[in-house]
Amino acid sequence: MNGRACEAIAAGRAFSFGEIDVAFGEGRVTLTGPRPGRAPRTLDATVEALRRHVRFDDRGRYRPLSGARTLPGGWRITLPARLAGAALEAVYPLAALHQAQAAAGTLRVAPFAETAARQRGRYRAAGELDAAGRDLARATLCGGCARTPVWAGESASAEAIPCPEACGPLLALCREAARWRAEPPPPAPPDGGVPFAAFETPGNELRETLLLSLSRAPSAMARG
Repeated sequence: MNGRACEAIAAGRAFSFGEIDVAFGEGRVTLTGPRPGRAPRTLDATVEALRRHVRFDDRGRYRPLSGARTLPGGWRITLPARLAGAALEAVYPLAALHQAQAAAGTLRVAPFAETAARQRGRYRAAGELDAAGRDLARATLCGGCARTPVWAGESASAEAIPCPEACGPLLALCREAARWRAEPPPPAPPDGGVPFAAFETPGNELRETLLLSLSRAPSAMARG
């Protein structure tokens, strides 16, 4: 399989992937999380322990978006080298595969309109948000993600993690923004205790960031 991460694993060569650093030695692979500090926490040496650890951020909030740059910091895990691919998959599901497919020219990319058209129920409203509003929503959410939104036309380097399709949290944010376009809610102070994707809750950090952006670009609130 092509792709920089897969090639580095096959060669036993150190590399960075999203927010983590990967190193090899003596038949082992070590993954280090962001902000390692002087004495990073050592996780139990199982892929499942790693998967459990990265489900929550430093504030204890569930991470519904695996690529969000909210990985808990200050940790390290060492596993048999043969588990390097499984460890990457635990942190960033499908990321190495998408990178390899992009390198091979086989990555299927779905534009926003296609993804939105597949939605049912309340999520169908995501497709009603105008292009300017979508751009602001994308900047708000995708700007803090380790994946590059190639679905939006961005170019991804060989080392980057391409994102081929708008994710569920972005669709949810666009759904809310479509409602805010008609009736903008009052802003609230950002509250780091509000769950990451609770966009209906005043104080949600992404909600408040997007509301501010929309208020500064009134044309984004009009139908396109």
